[in-house]
Amino acid sequence: MTAPRLPRHLGEIAVPCEPLPATTTMLEVEAILRAEPLSPGVIIQTESGYRLVSRNRLDREGSGPLGFGRALTARRTAAELVQPESLSIPADTAVDIAAEAALARPVEQRDEPVLVGWPDGRLGIAPVLDLLAAMAGRYARLSRTDALTGLSNRTVVQAEGQRRLDAGELAGVLHLGLDRFQDANDVLGHHGADVLLHRVAAALRETCGPANLAARLDGDQFLVLLAELPPGQTPQSVGRRVAAGIRGPHRIDGLPISVEVSIGACPADHHDVTVLQRRAAAAMRRAKNERTGVVEWTPGLDRTQRVDLRQLTELRTGLRNGHLRLHYQPLHDANTRVIHGVEALVRWQHPQRGLLPPGVFLPDAERSDVILELTDWVLAEALHQAARWHADGHHLPVSVNLPPAYLAQERAVPTILTLLDLERLRPSLLTVEITETAVLTNPDQVAAQLAELRLRGVRVAIDDFGTGYTSLGLLPRLPIDELKIDRSFVVQMHDSPAHATIIDSVIAIAKALNMTVVAEGVEDEPTAADLAKAGVDLLQGYHLNRPAPPEALTLDALVAA
Repeated sequence: MTAPRLPRHLGEIAVPCEPLPATTTMLEVEAILRAEPLSPGVIIQTESGYRLVSRNRLDREGSGPLGFGRALTARRTAAELVQPESLSIPADTAVDIAAEAALARPVEQRDEPVLVGWPDGRLGIAPVLDLLAAMAGRYARLSRTDALTGLSNRTVVQAEGQRRLDAGELAGVLHLGLDRFQDANDVLGHHGADVLLHRVAAALRETCGPANLAARLDGDQFLVLLAELPPGQTPQSVGRRVAAGIRGPHRIDGLPISVEVSIGACPADHHDVTVLQRRAAAAMRRAKNERTGVVEWTPGLDRTQRVDLRQLTELRTGLRNGHLRLHYQPLHDANTRVIHGVEALVRWQHPQRGLLPPGVFLPDAERSDVILELTDWVLAEALHQAARWHADGHHLPVSVNLPPAYLAQERAVPTILTLLDLERLRPSLLTVEITETAVLTNPDQVAAQLAELRLRGVRVAIDDFGTGYTSLGLLPRLPIDELKIDRSFVVQMHDSPAHATIIDSVIAIAKALNMTVVAEGVEDEPTAADLAKAGVDLLQGYHLNRPAPPEALTLDALVAA
């Protein structure tokens, strides 16, 4: 059942009234108020403006001293009894501000109603009791809700979660954290970021339905109490549906903004809701670190997360002991399917845990200076492999991802150019891939560094385009050769018209700016064919090739530059 909407502005509780002329007698005023028992008074138009005659004032004047007041005042005009000045407040004033103004009057006037004026010239009267009740109701509701989104707040979800758990009405908990939300603040500004949070909250409320309670904790963090699970589903599968429901795109200041989210899911298998929330939060952090979207809590997850510092130390040691490997994923011409280049992707051959994908260790590395040493190694190894292919007659371009921290160094460009010189490799055989986050960190500095690399012949690509918050206005300022459409759009292009539209828009923008378009995440032939028809230049994905060591690539299929 939906709670009744509480008034926010004074005009919502005011009673509209037609002003009476100053010559109206008190007898006539009494007759009007008898005919309209809900009216708190009348408005009189005097030479000095509009004034109020309230029921309270009329009763006081009518009783008079010794009970003769009514006989003395009955034939007097209303203008003779009005206050020298009535409190007049615009209709669009917030109820709490209007209540403060009413209470600031002298004690003898505090029970008098308030004169209300609308922009179109209409007038009305707001009873003080109604005004105070509205303010109290709003404050009571604000104590239970998040002021920005209107969702329940942390206090309510804690109490309601425990009540539902004790009553056997809680099936699970989801903890949501928006990915790269700081980028939204940087690009959209605080107002735009607040609008985005409001849109996400609305989508979350609609996706979850009335039976499940959605709340905003703080910042970009949300919580959902699941009342029940659909047959055959788990909190994790519900979390995936929620992630799809809030993804968007949401139009903010004319820009379509898609939202990626990391979700921790936890079944209601403990008697304390605080423990369930803590487990869901731990699973959400794991989802963020590994960039896996939705993670369901398991008993060993907390213990695994506590060894991050140990893993970072092991990574530093493994880097220096030669335990890292590069796998290469080809990029194919969309029409001929000939291999046009490869992207270098790092793996960690851990002595005990086996071959680890980048999602396991890169998030930790990016939060420390290890990422600088690791990127140096990836660049050196990738360029050395490109030089070996070149010596064998295969002029195969190679792409390397550069994290934001690496581009923030003044030595980034000299290091890259030095490595190219050492390998005697043409700069055009290297493409550096940057994320939208790297661009936003310092657009002017990044643009200058990329311009220098491009001047030397190195190609530049924006990776995962569409998942961040890059302003389209930045694209013409940046020396970009390629736009890589993120896989999250590609895998949904047949299920979501909005995602297909975004892909078409990106292609149109890239073509207008003479950029090559690469589509990531191509997992089936219909998708590959439709992307080629839409105008994508290069395709990359498991349908064509999985990342593999250099010796596993079929060199005969490589295109010669």
